[in-house]
Parts: sequence; C-alpha cells; structure tokens
Amino acid sequence: MKYTKTAAVGLALAAVLVLASCETTNKLAIYNFEGARMYSEMQTPPPPKFDMHYDVMLDSHNIFFSSLSVLSNIAKATQSENAKAAMADALSSVDVPDIILRESANACGTSLGTTAEERRPDADYVLTLSIHEWGIEADSPASAVRLKVRLTARIIDRRADDLVWRRTLTVSQPASTAVFGLPSFVGDMVTATALSNMTADDLEAGFRALAQETASSVGRLLQKDLDWARYGY
Repeated sequence: MKYTKTAAVGLALAAVLVLASCETTNKLAIYNFEGARMYSEMQTPPPPKFDMHYDVMLDSHNIFFSSLSVLSNIAKATQSENAKAAMADALSSVDVPDIILRESANACGTSLGTTAEERRPDADYVLTLSIHEWGIEADSPASAVRLKVRLTARIIDRRADDLVWRRTLTVSQPASTAVFGLPSFVGDMVTATALSNMTADDLEAGFRALAQETASSVGRLLQKDLDWARYGY
C-alpha cells in the first residue's frame, strides 16, 4: 500500500457525522473476489485544512460593551491561532491518510475475501482512495474539535481496466477526552482551547488515536457499503 500520483447527521456530540454522495458505481455482482489479490493505493492527498472560527460581537450603540468585545475577540483570535498552530504541528507528525488507507484496505479485503498484494502488476483488483479534503474543524475555540475527511474509494479490475465499484463519503469524527487523555471532569467535548494547552507529545498521541478512530469509521462504512451492494444487508 502506498501513495501514487496517478492512483484520488450528527445525532449527538459523540456521534460521527457521515455524508454519502450519490456518486456510486456498483458492478460487484458480476465479479468473484474470493481469494483474488487486491493492491491498495492512494492518490497524493492534499494538505490538511484547519476550519476554525471565532465570533465577533460588536454593538455600535454601546461604546463600553464594544470596547470589551474588541478585546474579547482579540483574545479569541489569538487563542484560535495558538490552537491552530499547535494542532498543525502535531498533525505534521501523524500520517492520517496512510492510516485511513490501511484501515480501508483491511475492511474492503475482509468484505470481499481478497488477499493483500504488495505489487500492483501482480494484483487482480486495485483499491484506490482519493482524499478530496481533510483536516480539523471547530466552530470556535470553545466548540468541539473534529477530524474530517472526504474521500472517494474505487475498486478497479486491473486486467480489464474496468471500474467495478465507487463510493464517496464524508466522515467527521469528534475528538473525545479519552483519546486525548484528558480528565473525566472536562466532559465529553474536546475544544481547541483545551488542545492548545497540551504538550506537543500528548497532542501527537491524541491525534494519532483520533486518526485511527476516523480511519476505523471510514473502513466500517466502506465494508457496510460493499456488503449491502453484494448481499443486501
């Protein structure tokens, strides 16, 4: 499994947000995958995005309130930038796309009954992942942090160069206190503010665990889609 340049709602806070696209291709029924060899690859992913915001509250009729609001928003902006910088540094040490590729390959192989092939020319089928965008999102420094990924998975009959299956989905995985080793009294929600106060090592370990959770969610969804497409359940 490797990157190649040629190969691309929530019910509660703790729930994973999943959005499925209508871009779906399914010709699985005419293929026999049992015992076949499948190579897994990923198009070169884009850099992570950091979609973080803070509210601006100004009242032109209340000078005193507006002055406090300006100071408050300067503090929020600084807090947001500090959090963004800390998370960007931590994520640079975690290969999120590769973790997603490995989990997706395992899940698809389990569903189809294929074995992993290390060389593309020797494979019967090729699983290609194309990550369109991924990164961290938070509505404000005090709101929940999520790791979001939007991708398309394709399975190709390598010999016939035929598109067998395609699925596009988005997963938005919330960061939990357990994943980042935060005390239980903090609650279930992990905020950008909380993360900005963590050490670099703890942040890296937390994002590695969050990436694994996100990848597992992607893998389960792909496996569920393959099972449904082939067996109706």
